[in-house]
Amino acid sequence: MILKSSDLSRNLEQPQKFYLLYGSNIGQIEDTINNIIKPKLSKNVHNYDENEIIANIDEFEENILNKSLFEDEKLIIINRASEKILGIIEKLISKNITQIIIIIKSGILEKKSKLRIFFEKNKETICTPFYDDNYQSLLMIAQNFFSKNKIKISILNINFIIEKSRNN
Repeated sequence: MILKSSDLSRNLEQPQKFYLLYGSNIGQIEDTINNIIKPKLSKNVHNYDENEIIANIDEFEENILNKSLFEDEKLIIINRASEKILGIIEKLISKNITQIIIIIKSGILEKKSKLRIFFEKNKETICTPFYDDNYQSLLMIAQNFFSKNKIKISILNINFIIEKSRNN
């Protein structure tokens, strides 16, 4: 299922178990994970790189399938993912895991990407693209930030900040 980044926080009330966050806007992906997903879902966060998982598939699956007495829920973040991880994700979905949420972070994925197609068409998964910001979205973000923190700043200075951000 495809979900816009702005709708992601509303959907966390009934969370899915598998999320694919992809795109060129790495800063927004990190903000979404740190400010929206982590606080609402779990306090036990485990980070993996795709290469680590592929090198030790059995150990990774064992960590996921074994329940701990000390952890009620786990949030697993897989960084730098590619299509190589798709087989492992399909296997985990088929095992119907509970109390574990998996977030897969990836760079730009083509429309023909098997990973992207799988997450877009599967009803048990959420796929969220993060594209580069344009001037208007950055202006809105900056104005909201400064008004929330009660900082007075001129539009000229905001424009300067946006110019220096290089649309990210």
